[in-house]
Amino acid sequence: MNDKNIIVNKPEPKPGILERSDLFAIAVGMVIGSGMVTLIGPAMAYTGYSVWLAYLTAIVMGFFMVFPYIILGGTMRVAGGPYSIVTNLSGVSTGGLVAYTKLVTPILNSSFALALGLYLNNLLPGITVKALAIAGVVILFVLNLLGMDIFAKVSKILSTVLLITMVLYVVFGLTQIRQPIFNFSGDKMFTGGFKGFMLAALLLINSANGYYNVLWYGKDAKRATKDVPFAAMSCVPCLLFIYVGLAMVTGGVLPHDEVAGVETILPAAQEILPGIVYKLFMIGGPIMAIITTLNGVFNDVRYPIAQAAKDGWLPKGILKENRFGAPYLIYTYTLIVVLLPIIFDMSIVTITNIFQVITFFMNVTVVYAISRLPKKYPDTWKKNKFHLSSAGLYVFCTISIIIYTIIFIKGIFSIKLVYAVSAVIVMVALILIGVYLTRKGGIRIETSIWQPAEEEKNE
Repeated sequence: MNDKNIIVNKPEPKPGILERSDLFAIAVGMVIGSGMVTLIGPAMAYTGYSVWLAYLTAIVMGFFMVFPYIILGGTMRVAGGPYSIVTNLSGVSTGGLVAYTKLVTPILNSSFALALGLYLNNLLPGITVKALAIAGVVILFVLNLLGMDIFAKVSKILSTVLLITMVLYVVFGLTQIRQPIFNFSGDKMFTGGFKGFMLAALLLINSANGYYNVLWYGKDAKRATKDVPFAAMSCVPCLLFIYVGLAMVTGGVLPHDEVAGVETILPAAQEILPGIVYKLFMIGGPIMAIITTLNGVFNDVRYPIAQAAKDGWLPKGILKENRFGAPYLIYTYTLIVVLLPIIFDMSIVTITNIFQVITFFMNVTVVYAISRLPKKYPDTWKKNKFHLSSAGLYVFCTISIIIYTIIFIKGIFSIKLVYAVSAVIVMVALILIGVYLTRKGGIRIETSIWQPAEEEKNE
Protein backbone atom coordinates (compact mmCIF):
# COMPACT_ATOMS: atom_id res chain seq x y z
CA MET A 1 0.00 0.00 0.00
CA ASN A 2 1.24 3.52 -0.79
CA ASP A 3 2.41 5.06 2.50
CA LYS A 4 0.70 8.28 1.50
CA ASN A 5 -2.64 6.52 1.81
CA ILE A 6 -4.24 5.73 5.15
CA ILE A 7 -6.97 3.25 6.11
CA VAL A 8 -8.66 4.02 9.41
CA ASN A 9 -11.27 1.76 10.96
CA LYS A 10 -13.95 3.68 12.82
CA PRO A 11 -14.24 2.77 16.52
CA GLU A 12 -16.78 0.02 17.09
CA PRO A 13 -20.02 1.41 18.54
CA LYS A 14 -21.93 -0.21 21.35
CA PRO A 15 -24.51 -2.86 20.36
CA GLY A 16 -27.44 -1.29 18.53
CA ILE A 17 -31.15 -1.55 19.19
CA LEU A 18 -32.34 -3.57 16.21
CA GLU A 19 -33.70 -6.98 17.14
CA ARG A 20 -34.00 -9.97 14.81
CA SER A 21 -37.58 -9.05 13.87
CA ASP A 22 -36.56 -5.46 13.03
CA LEU A 23 -33.75 -6.69 10.79
CA PHE A 24 -36.10 -9.13 9.06
CA ALA A 25 -38.57 -6.32 8.32
CA ILE A 26 -35.74 -4.20 6.88
CA ALA A 27 -34.48 -7.08 4.73
CA VAL A 28 -37.99 -7.81 3.41
CA GLY A 29 -38.44 -4.14 2.54
CA MET A 30 -35.15 -4.21 0.62
CA VAL A 31 -35.99 -7.21 -1.54
CA ILE A 32 -39.76 -6.96 -2.07
CA GLY A 33 -39.61 -4.22 -4.64
CA SER A 34 -40.36 -3.11 -8.14
CA GLY A 35 -38.54 -5.92 -9.95
CA MET A 36 -41.29 -8.41 -9.16
CA VAL A 37 -43.96 -6.26 -10.83
CA THR A 38 -42.00 -5.30 -13.96
CA LEU A 39 -39.97 -8.29 -15.15
CA ILE A 40 -42.30 -11.30 -15.14
CA GLY A 41 -43.83 -10.46 -18.55
CA PRO A 42 -40.45 -9.88 -20.25
CA ALA A 43 -39.12 -13.08 -18.66
CA MET A 44 -42.19 -14.93 -19.91
CA ALA A 45 -41.32 -13.81 -23.43
CA TYR A 46 -38.13 -15.87 -23.06
CA THR A 47 -39.56 -19.02 -21.53
CA GLY A 48 -43.37 -19.06 -21.67
CA TYR A 49 -45.43 -20.63 -18.88
CA SER A 50 -42.26 -21.92 -17.19
CA VAL A 51 -41.60 -18.38 -15.96
CA TRP A 52 -42.51 -19.48 -12.42
CA LEU A 53 -39.77 -22.10 -12.57
CA ALA A 54 -37.40 -19.44 -13.88
CA TYR A 55 -38.22 -17.26 -10.85
CA LEU A 56 -37.62 -20.19 -8.52
CA THR A 57 -34.27 -20.75 -10.23
CA ALA A 58 -33.47 -17.02 -9.95
CA ILE A 59 -34.16 -17.09 -6.20
CA VAL A 60 -31.91 -20.12 -5.64
CA MET A 61 -29.13 -18.71 -7.84
CA GLY A 62 -29.53 -15.32 -6.19
CA PHE A 63 -29.03 -16.90 -2.79
CA PHE A 64 -25.76 -18.55 -3.80
CA MET A 65 -24.71 -15.32 -5.51
CA VAL A 66 -24.95 -13.29 -2.30
CA PHE A 67 -24.23 -16.05 0.23
CA PRO A 68 -20.63 -14.83 0.72
CA TYR A 69 -22.09 -11.54 2.02
CA ILE A 70 -24.23 -13.49 4.48
CA ILE A 71 -21.20 -15.52 5.58
CA LEU A 72 -19.38 -12.25 6.21
CA GLY A 73 -22.37 -11.06 8.25
CA GLY A 74 -22.06 -14.19 10.39
CA THR A 75 -18.40 -13.51 11.02
CA MET A 76 -17.94 -9.74 11.30
CA ARG A 77 -20.06 -6.78 12.33
CA VAL A 78 -20.36 -4.63 9.20
CA ALA A 79 -21.55 -1.11 8.38
CA GLY A 80 -20.62 1.20 5.53
CA GLY A 81 -21.45 -1.08 2.62
CA PRO A 82 -19.17 -2.71 0.04
CA TYR A 83 -16.75 0.21 0.31
CA SER A 84 -15.84 -0.74 3.87
CA ILE A 85 -15.52 -4.43 3.01
CA VAL A 86 -13.10 -4.09 0.11
CA THR A 87 -10.90 -1.39 1.64
CA ASN A 88 -10.61 -3.29 4.91
CA LEU A 89 -9.97 -6.70 3.35
CA SER A 90 -8.29 -5.88 0.01
CA GLY A 91 -6.71 -2.43 0.25
CA VAL A 92 -7.02 1.13 -1.01
CA SER A 93 -7.32 0.80 -4.79
CA THR A 94 -10.30 -1.53 -4.57
CA GLY A 95 -12.09 1.15 -2.59
CA GLY A 96 -11.82 3.42 -5.61
CA LEU A 97 -13.56 0.85 -7.80
CA VAL A 98 -16.52 0.64 -5.42
CA ALA A 99 -16.66 4.40 -4.94
CA TYR A 100 -16.74 5.07 -8.67
CA THR A 101 -19.16 2.25 -9.47
CA LYS A 102 -21.65 3.97 -7.19
CA LEU A 103 -21.55 6.90 -9.62
CA VAL A 104 -23.22 4.78 -12.30
CA THR A 105 -25.42 2.36 -10.34
CA PRO A 106 -28.37 4.83 -10.17
CA ILE A 107 -29.10 3.79 -13.76
CA LEU A 108 -31.09 0.81 -12.42
CA ASN A 109 -33.57 3.23 -10.92
CA SER A 110 -34.44 4.41 -14.42
CA SER A 111 -36.20 1.06 -14.85
CA PHE A 112 -38.11 1.65 -11.61
CA ALA A 113 -39.17 5.09 -12.82
CA LEU A 114 -40.40 3.62 -16.10
CA ALA A 115 -42.28 0.98 -14.14
CA LEU A 116 -43.93 3.72 -12.09
CA GLY A 117 -44.91 5.44 -15.33
CA LEU A 118 -46.41 2.23 -16.69
CA TYR A 119 -48.58 1.68 -13.63
CA LEU A 120 -49.63 5.32 -13.22
CA ASN A 121 -50.53 5.37 -16.91
CA ASN A 122 -53.30 2.89 -16.10
CA LEU A 123 -54.75 5.42 -13.66
CA LEU A 124 -53.93 8.46 -15.81
CA PRO A 125 -54.13 7.21 -19.41
CA GLY A 126 -54.09 10.75 -20.81
CA ILE A 127 -50.44 11.22 -19.79
CA THR A 128 -47.62 9.29 -21.45
CA VAL A 129 -45.56 6.69 -19.59
CA LYS A 130 -42.39 8.69 -20.25
CA ALA A 131 -43.86 11.92 -18.84
CA LEU A 132 -45.16 10.14 -15.73
CA ALA A 133 -41.81 8.44 -15.17
CA ILE A 134 -39.92 11.74 -15.39
CA ALA A 135 -42.48 13.53 -13.21
CA GLY A 136 -42.27 10.80 -10.56
CA VAL A 137 -38.49 11.01 -10.29
CA VAL A 138 -38.49 14.82 -10.22
CA ILE A 139 -41.12 14.90 -7.45
CA LEU A 140 -39.10 12.48 -5.32
CA PHE A 141 -35.96 14.55 -6.05
CA VAL A 142 -37.69 17.73 -4.80
CA LEU A 143 -39.02 15.99 -1.69
CA ASN A 144 -35.52 14.78 -0.82
CA LEU A 145 -34.09 18.27 -1.41
CA LEU A 146 -36.56 19.56 1.17
CA GLY A 147 -35.23 17.11 3.70
CA MET A 148 -38.53 15.23 3.80
CA ASP A 149 -37.74 11.79 5.24
CA ILE A 150 -41.36 10.70 5.42
CA PHE A 151 -40.69 7.51 3.49
CA ALA A 152 -37.83 6.56 5.78
CA LYS A 153 -39.96 7.08 8.89
CA VAL A 154 -42.84 4.98 7.67
CA SER A 155 -40.90 2.39 5.65
CA LYS A 156 -41.79 -0.40 8.05
CA ILE A 157 -45.51 0.38 7.69
CA LEU A 158 -45.26 0.63 3.90
CA SER A 159 -43.35 -2.64 3.70
CA THR A 160 -45.98 -4.33 5.86
CA VAL A 161 -48.84 -3.04 3.68
CA LEU A 162 -46.95 -4.12 0.57
CA LEU A 163 -46.25 -7.58 1.96
CA ILE A 164 -49.85 -8.17 3.04
CA THR A 165 -51.21 -6.88 -0.29
CA MET A 166 -49.00 -9.15 -2.35
CA VAL A 167 -49.58 -12.23 -0.16
CA LEU A 168 -53.36 -11.80 -0.36
CA TYR A 169 -53.19 -11.28 -4.13
CA VAL A 170 -51.06 -14.39 -4.62
CA VAL A 171 -53.30 -16.53 -2.38
CA PHE A 172 -56.40 -15.41 -4.26
CA GLY A 173 -54.75 -15.50 -7.68
CA LEU A 174 -53.56 -19.08 -7.29
CA THR A 175 -57.23 -20.14 -7.18
CA GLN A 176 -57.83 -18.42 -10.54
CA ILE A 177 -55.17 -20.14 -12.65
CA ARG A 178 -56.65 -21.38 -15.94
CA GLN A 179 -53.61 -21.96 -18.15
CA PRO A 180 -51.49 -25.15 -18.34
CA ILE A 181 -48.52 -23.76 -16.41
CA PHE A 182 -47.77 -27.21 -14.94
CA ASN A 183 -47.92 -29.05 -18.27
CA PHE A 184 -44.20 -29.50 -18.82
CA SER A 185 -44.66 -30.90 -22.31
CA GLY A 186 -47.01 -28.09 -23.47
CA ASP A 187 -46.10 -26.00 -26.51
CA LYS A 188 -46.04 -22.77 -24.44
CA MET A 189 -43.75 -24.28 -21.80
CA PHE A 190 -40.00 -23.61 -22.16
CA THR A 191 -40.70 -21.74 -25.39
CA GLY A 192 -37.08 -20.60 -25.73
CA GLY A 193 -35.54 -23.92 -24.71
CA PHE A 194 -32.79 -24.06 -22.09
CA LYS A 195 -31.28 -20.80 -23.35
CA GLY A 196 -34.57 -18.94 -23.03
CA PHE A 197 -35.17 -20.38 -19.57
CA MET A 198 -31.76 -19.24 -18.33
CA LEU A 199 -32.16 -15.80 -19.92
CA ALA A 200 -35.42 -15.44 -18.00
CA ALA A 201 -33.85 -16.55 -14.72
CA LEU A 202 -30.85 -14.24 -15.16
CA LEU A 203 -33.15 -11.32 -15.95
CA LEU A 204 -35.15 -11.97 -12.77
CA ILE A 205 -32.19 -12.62 -10.49
CA ASN A 206 -31.52 -8.99 -9.55
CA SER A 207 -34.99 -8.69 -8.03
CA ALA A 208 -34.44 -11.78 -5.88
CA ASN A 209 -31.39 -11.10 -3.71
CA GLY A 210 -31.63 -7.58 -2.28
CA TYR A 211 -32.07 -8.93 1.25
CA TYR A 212 -28.28 -9.21 1.62
CA ASN A 213 -28.12 -5.42 2.01
CA VAL A 214 -29.35 -5.84 5.60
CA LEU A 215 -25.69 -6.65 6.25
CA TRP A 216 -24.93 -2.92 6.35
CA TYR A 217 -27.14 -2.58 9.46
CA GLY A 218 -24.59 -4.38 11.63
CA LYS A 219 -23.83 -1.11 13.39
CA ASP A 220 -27.43 -0.80 14.56
CA ALA A 221 -28.00 -4.49 15.38
CA LYS A 222 -28.10 -5.77 18.92
CA ARG A 223 -26.45 -9.10 17.98
CA ALA A 224 -25.12 -8.49 14.52
CA THR A 225 -23.35 -11.75 13.67
CA LYS A 226 -26.30 -13.84 14.88
CA ASP A 227 -29.32 -11.84 13.75
CA VAL A 228 -28.19 -10.27 10.46
CA PRO A 229 -27.60 -13.62 8.68
CA PHE A 230 -30.84 -15.00 10.13
CA ALA A 231 -32.82 -11.99 8.88
CA ALA A 232 -31.32 -12.29 5.38
CA MET A 233 -31.89 -16.03 5.01
CA SER A 234 -35.42 -15.81 6.42
CA CYS A 235 -36.36 -13.78 3.34
CA VAL A 236 -35.73 -16.72 1.01
CA PRO A 237 -38.90 -18.71 1.91
CA CYS A 238 -40.92 -15.47 1.66
CA LEU A 239 -39.57 -14.90 -1.85
CA LEU A 240 -40.27 -18.48 -2.86
CA PHE A 241 -43.92 -18.02 -1.95
CA ILE A 242 -44.53 -14.44 -3.13
CA TYR A 243 -42.35 -14.31 -6.26
CA VAL A 244 -42.98 -17.82 -7.54
CA GLY A 245 -46.67 -17.49 -6.66
CA LEU A 246 -46.88 -14.12 -8.39
CA ALA A 247 -45.24 -15.57 -11.52
CA MET A 248 -47.74 -18.45 -11.47
CA VAL A 249 -50.67 -16.03 -11.23
CA THR A 250 -49.31 -13.58 -13.81
CA GLY A 251 -48.58 -16.33 -16.30
CA GLY A 252 -51.49 -18.61 -15.46
CA VAL A 253 -54.60 -16.46 -15.58
CA LEU A 254 -54.57 -15.30 -19.21
CA PRO A 255 -53.37 -16.95 -22.44
CA HIS A 256 -49.64 -16.77 -23.07
CA ASP A 257 -49.77 -14.20 -25.87
CA GLU A 258 -51.72 -11.70 -23.75
CA VAL A 259 -49.05 -11.61 -21.02
CA ALA A 260 -45.65 -12.47 -22.52
CA GLY A 261 -43.54 -9.34 -22.95
CA VAL A 262 -45.90 -7.07 -21.00
CA GLU A 263 -43.94 -4.97 -18.51
CA THR A 264 -46.63 -4.99 -15.79
CA ILE A 265 -48.60 -7.65 -13.93
CA LEU A 266 -51.82 -5.71 -14.56
CA PRO A 267 -53.42 -7.83 -17.31
CA ALA A 268 -53.79 -10.76 -14.89
CA ALA A 269 -54.78 -8.52 -11.96
CA GLN A 270 -57.43 -6.77 -14.04
CA GLU A 271 -58.82 -10.11 -15.17
CA ILE A 272 -59.39 -11.52 -11.66
CA LEU A 273 -60.02 -8.45 -9.46
CA PRO A 274 -63.19 -6.30 -9.37
CA GLY A 275 -62.72 -2.65 -10.43
CA ILE A 276 -62.29 -0.94 -7.05
CA VAL A 277 -60.27 -3.85 -5.60
CA TYR A 278 -58.05 -3.77 -8.69
CA LYS A 279 -57.25 -0.07 -8.18
CA LEU A 280 -56.59 -0.56 -4.46
CA PHE A 281 -54.30 -3.48 -5.30
CA MET A 282 -52.43 -1.41 -7.87
CA ILE A 283 -51.78 1.34 -5.31
CA GLY A 284 -51.06 -0.88 -2.29
CA GLY A 285 -49.01 -3.39 -4.28
CA PRO A 286 -47.10 -2.45 -7.46
CA ILE A 287 -47.11 1.35 -7.10
CA MET A 288 -46.11 1.22 -3.43
CA ALA A 289 -43.35 -1.29 -4.25
CA ILE A 290 -41.97 0.98 -6.94
CA ILE A 291 -42.19 4.26 -4.99
CA THR A 292 -40.50 2.85 -1.88
CA THR A 293 -37.72 1.35 -4.02
CA LEU A 294 -37.31 4.41 -6.24
CA ASN A 295 -37.23 6.88 -3.36
CA GLY A 296 -34.34 5.02 -1.81
CA VAL A 297 -32.00 5.86 -4.68
CA PHE A 298 -31.15 9.30 -3.36
CA ASN A 299 -29.93 8.07 0.02
CA ASP A 300 -28.49 4.85 -1.42
CA VAL A 301 -26.21 7.01 -3.55
CA ARG A 302 -25.80 9.90 -1.14
CA TYR A 303 -23.81 8.14 1.56
CA PRO A 304 -21.31 6.16 -0.60
CA ILE A 305 -20.57 9.18 -2.80
CA ALA A 306 -20.28 11.50 0.21
CA GLN A 307 -17.86 9.07 1.89
CA ALA A 308 -15.87 8.79 -1.32
CA ALA A 309 -15.55 12.58 -1.45
CA LYS A 310 -14.48 12.76 2.21
CA ASP A 311 -11.85 10.09 1.60
CA GLY A 312 -10.37 11.84 -1.44
CA TRP A 313 -11.76 9.91 -4.41
CA LEU A 314 -14.04 12.77 -5.49
CA PRO A 315 -13.95 16.59 -5.10
CA LYS A 316 -15.06 17.67 -1.64
CA GLY A 317 -17.11 20.44 -3.24
CA ILE A 318 -19.90 17.99 -4.01
CA LEU A 319 -20.59 17.72 -0.28
CA LYS A 320 -22.29 21.14 -0.18
CA GLU A 321 -25.71 21.02 1.48
CA ASN A 322 -28.75 23.27 1.23
CA ARG A 323 -30.47 24.76 4.28
CA PHE A 324 -32.39 21.51 4.79
CA GLY A 325 -29.17 19.51 5.07
CA ALA A 326 -29.61 17.85 1.67
CA PRO A 327 -26.47 17.40 -0.51
CA TYR A 328 -28.07 19.05 -3.52
CA LEU A 329 -25.15 18.49 -5.92
CA ILE A 330 -25.10 14.74 -5.25
CA TYR A 331 -28.89 14.57 -5.57
CA THR A 332 -28.82 16.56 -8.82
CA TYR A 333 -26.18 14.25 -10.27
CA THR A 334 -28.28 11.24 -9.25
CA LEU A 335 -31.34 12.74 -10.90
CA ILE A 336 -29.47 13.23 -14.18
CA VAL A 337 -28.19 9.62 -14.20
CA VAL A 338 -31.72 8.31 -13.58
CA LEU A 339 -33.33 10.51 -16.22
CA LEU A 340 -30.92 9.93 -19.12
CA PRO A 341 -32.01 6.35 -19.99
CA ILE A 342 -35.67 7.45 -19.82
CA ILE A 343 -35.04 10.42 -22.11
CA PHE A 344 -33.23 8.13 -24.58
CA ASP A 345 -36.15 5.66 -24.57
CA MET A 346 -34.30 2.66 -23.18
CA SER A 347 -36.52 -0.24 -22.11
CA ILE A 348 -36.72 -1.71 -18.61
CA VAL A 349 -35.00 -4.89 -19.82
CA THR A 350 -32.16 -2.94 -21.50
CA ILE A 351 -31.57 -0.86 -18.37
CA THR A 352 -31.51 -3.99 -16.20
CA ASN A 353 -28.94 -5.62 -18.49
CA ILE A 354 -26.72 -2.52 -18.55
CA PHE A 355 -26.82 -2.40 -14.74
CA GLN A 356 -25.74 -6.03 -14.54
CA VAL A 357 -22.79 -5.27 -16.83
CA ILE A 358 -21.54 -2.17 -15.03
CA THR A 359 -21.75 -3.69 -11.54
CA PHE A 360 -19.88 -6.88 -12.46
CA PHE A 361 -16.41 -5.59 -11.58
CA MET A 362 -17.52 -4.25 -8.22
CA ASN A 363 -19.43 -7.41 -7.27
CA VAL A 364 -16.53 -9.70 -8.11
CA THR A 365 -14.14 -7.42 -6.23
CA VAL A 366 -16.32 -7.53 -3.11
CA VAL A 367 -16.69 -11.33 -3.19
CA TYR A 368 -12.94 -11.71 -3.65
CA ALA A 369 -12.41 -9.43 -0.64
CA ILE A 370 -14.73 -11.61 1.44
CA SER A 371 -12.67 -14.68 0.48
CA ARG A 372 -9.74 -13.03 2.31
CA LEU A 373 -11.51 -13.21 5.68
CA PRO A 374 -9.57 -16.27 6.96
CA LYS A 375 -6.27 -14.60 6.05
CA LYS A 376 -7.10 -11.16 7.48
CA TYR A 377 -8.98 -12.30 10.61
CA PRO A 378 -7.95 -15.94 11.23
CA ASP A 379 -9.07 -16.12 14.86
CA THR A 380 -12.45 -14.51 14.18
CA TRP A 381 -12.97 -16.69 11.11
CA LYS A 382 -12.58 -19.83 13.22
CA LYS A 383 -15.64 -18.68 15.21
CA ASN A 384 -17.86 -17.87 12.20
CA LYS A 385 -21.53 -18.68 12.81
CA PHE A 386 -21.70 -21.07 9.84
CA HIS A 387 -18.80 -23.20 11.15
CA LEU A 388 -17.29 -23.08 7.69
CA SER A 389 -13.72 -24.00 6.88
CA SER A 390 -11.60 -21.75 4.70
CA ALA A 391 -12.09 -24.21 1.84
CA GLY A 392 -15.87 -23.97 2.27
CA LEU A 393 -15.71 -20.18 2.03
CA TYR A 394 -13.61 -20.38 -1.13
CA VAL A 395 -16.12 -22.76 -2.72
CA PHE A 396 -19.06 -20.44 -2.04
CA CYS A 397 -17.10 -17.39 -3.23
CA THR A 398 -16.17 -19.23 -6.41
CA ILE A 399 -19.81 -20.19 -7.05
CA SER A 400 -20.81 -16.56 -6.48
CA ILE A 401 -18.20 -15.23 -8.92
CA ILE A 402 -19.25 -17.79 -11.55
CA ILE A 403 -22.88 -16.65 -11.29
CA TYR A 404 -21.87 -12.97 -11.50
CA THR A 405 -19.76 -13.81 -14.56
CA ILE A 406 -22.65 -15.64 -16.27
CA ILE A 407 -24.89 -12.62 -15.61
CA PHE A 408 -22.22 -10.31 -17.01
CA ILE A 409 -21.85 -12.35 -20.21
CA LYS A 410 -25.63 -12.54 -20.58
CA GLY A 411 -25.85 -8.77 -20.14
CA ILE A 412 -23.16 -8.13 -22.75
CA PHE A 413 -24.97 -10.20 -25.37
CA SER A 414 -28.45 -8.91 -24.45
CA ILE A 415 -27.88 -5.23 -25.18
CA LYS A 416 -26.82 -3.24 -28.22
CA LEU A 417 -23.11 -3.39 -28.96
CA VAL A 418 -22.70 0.35 -28.35
CA TYR A 419 -24.19 0.00 -24.84
CA ALA A 420 -22.04 -3.02 -24.02
CA VAL A 421 -18.82 -1.40 -25.21
CA SER A 422 -19.65 1.89 -23.48
CA ALA A 423 -20.40 0.14 -20.17
CA VAL A 424 -17.13 -1.80 -20.23
CA ILE A 425 -15.10 1.27 -21.24
CA VAL A 426 -16.63 3.32 -18.42
CA MET A 427 -15.85 0.66 -15.81
CA VAL A 428 -12.28 0.11 -17.04
CA ALA A 429 -11.72 3.88 -17.02
CA LEU A 430 -12.98 4.09 -13.44
CA ILE A 431 -10.64 1.28 -12.40
CA LEU A 432 -7.68 3.07 -13.98
CA ILE A 433 -8.59 6.36 -12.27
CA GLY A 434 -8.74 4.53 -8.95
CA VAL A 435 -5.30 2.98 -9.52
CA TYR A 436 -3.85 6.36 -10.53
CA LEU A 437 -5.19 8.14 -7.44
CA THR A 438 -3.98 5.31 -5.20
CA ARG A 439 -0.46 5.65 -6.58
CA LYS A 440 -0.63 9.41 -6.32
CA GLY A 441 -1.53 9.15 -2.63
CA GLY A 442 -3.53 11.38 -0.33
CA ILE A 443 -6.41 8.94 0.13
CA ARG A 444 -7.66 8.64 3.71
CA ILE A 445 -10.24 5.88 3.97
CA GLU A 446 -12.65 5.23 6.81
CA THR A 447 -14.03 1.71 7.11
CA SER A 448 -16.67 0.22 9.39
CA ILE A 449 -16.08 -3.49 9.89
CA TRP A 450 -15.45 -4.99 13.31
CA GLN A 451 -14.69 -8.30 14.93
CA PRO A 452 -17.65 -9.24 17.15
CA ALA A 453 -17.43 -8.60 20.87
CA GLU A 454 -16.35 -11.54 23.02
CA GLU A 455 -19.81 -12.04 24.52
CA GLU A 456 -21.31 -12.38 21.04
CA LYS A 457 -18.58 -14.77 19.93
CA ASN A 458 -19.33 -17.03 22.85
CA GLU A 459 -23.12 -17.12 22.48
